[in-house]
Amino acid sequence: MYSVKSGFIRLYTLLSNGRSQIIGFKSPGDFVALEYDSKHRFSAQAVTATELRSVPTAAFYAAASGDPQFLLKLYKVVCEDLSRAHDLVLTIAKRDAEGSMAAFLLDIDVRAPARSAINDFVSLPMLRGDIADHLGLTNETVSRIFTNFKKRGFIEVRGRHSIRLVNRRGLRAISDRITGDRKSPDLESPQILSPVN
Repeated sequence: MYSVKSGFIRLYTLLSNGRSQIIGFKSPGDFVALEYDSKHRFSAQAVTATELRSVPTAAFYAAASGDPQFLLKLYKVVCEDLSRAHDLVLTIAKRDAEGSMAAFLLDIDVRAPARSAINDFVSLPMLRGDIADHLGLTNETVSRIFTNFKKRGFIEVRGRHSIRLVNRRGLRAISDRITGDRKSPDLESPQILSPVN
């Protein structure tokens, strides 16, 4: 068993056609390889310089069975993973492209380590292509939504990998908008997501 001490990890699975599908991301405090079967169903790859803590499976199970507080924390971790899996199903099935991106950014923001009010930026180290693959969108759609979210004052971007959610309420409203329409935003109403000149 592994826990992330620092850095960022992407989880992926190999499809029968040889391509990979990103199924999630892990950040500090998260467990990796939290599975019951002896054969892992996914692989992990570091996105940034990453430090992991390795715990032998037997020791992990012993700690879980002998410490109620540890077991409670483990239960919370499993529930959070299930909640993210359910949310991803909703994203793929029912959210439009904007809603998918808004839900993703809100999740990253919630999972970020504690921040001061002065520096409210969080790290977004994965490539735009990783985000697109994870959400079932194209790279172009992800880039276009980022541009429009900045233009509309929902987010602020600093450098290549830092982001601040300026309007969480607005992003939450977009993420709660369930339409079942997965069209690229360039096919939607131009007054909503017109490209930046």
